[in-house]
Amino acid sequence: MRLMGNLKYAAATLLVCALLLAPAGSEALTKVSLQLQWVHQAQFTGFYLAQDLGLYRKAGLEVDIRPGGPGIDPLSELATLRCDFALSWLSDALVMRSKGVDLVNLAQLVQRSALMLVVFNDSGIRNVKDLDNRKVGLWQHQFAVPPRALFTKLGIQVNEVSQNVSMAPFLQRAVDAATAMLYNEYHQLYQAGVDPDEITVFDFAEQGLNFPEDGLYTMEDTYKERPQVCKAFVQASLEGWRRAFLDQELALASVMKRVNAANLASNLAHQRWMLKSMKDLYTHRVGTVLMGQLSPYDLLQLNRVLVAQGFIPEPIEAKGFVTEAWR
Repeated sequence: MRLMGNLKYAAATLLVCALLLAPAGSEALTKVSLQLQWVHQAQFTGFYLAQDLGLYRKAGLEVDIRPGGPGIDPLSELATLRCDFALSWLSDALVMRSKGVDLVNLAQLVQRSALMLVVFNDSGIRNVKDLDNRKVGLWQHQFAVPPRALFTKLGIQVNEVSQNVSMAPFLQRAVDAATAMLYNEYHQLYQAGVDPDEITVFDFAEQGLNFPEDGLYTMEDTYKERPQVCKAFVQASLEGWRRAFLDQELALASVMKRVNAANLASNLAHQRWMLKSMKDLYTHRVGTVLMGQLSPYDLLQLNRVLVAQGFIPEPIEAKGFVTEAWR
């Protein structure tokens, strides 16, 4: 079975290479750029496949996909017009909009939050309330919004420890709990030798705090001045994701080509897990047909929490912020 999977992946890799070497059409293409949130990984598979399969070119676009990393804020890049489109969490976008940055949501990609807190079972922590007065590793800025909202809701206080991209402090028991994403850090624990039955997961969506994460954004002026370009980009990107979910070996070949070219410390098994997780997160409640829509309830709930915690002075209305580019 593993041999068959490897053969399918190898065949898909050859196909991706062939597609990349295919001559481009002679028609003039509109050049646009997309700023990702992080380094190349399966979190962004659909965009890679849209590029490699020529879906962007068919839509009349030449897309520059830019990896992110430490120190790169996609929405800041967008606000300063250093890119045309950007990926970011809905919470961050609402905060930026409240500060006068006229960005708009073109498509809400992740429908179910992948954020979680993880604890070792032998820590004695059985529920979230047991985190009271414990050391908890938290990412900063908008990433800390859901945990703080949960702690406030339960009336507990934790000792916040700034968490970086590594899970080493958690593995070394320097913190009692750590922040993780289902598609990334959670699986990294498994790859580090931690069995799933050794840890307990507190899933934020299951705790009633489903704050949508990855969404596609552009500036309001860009959307008004070039609506067809925006729509073409979104539609081609969504089709790339649909193709990725249908042919995951082909999709993984696109991912690993970029991972290997950038000499990133990852492997096919981890990227396969990530892609499977992204499918569940993208299609939650909406399937593949309605991918991209933003739930009014999720927007309302997140607005309430951001106002309550002082991140924004008043709710951001859907009108003027949420577009129909995904339809």
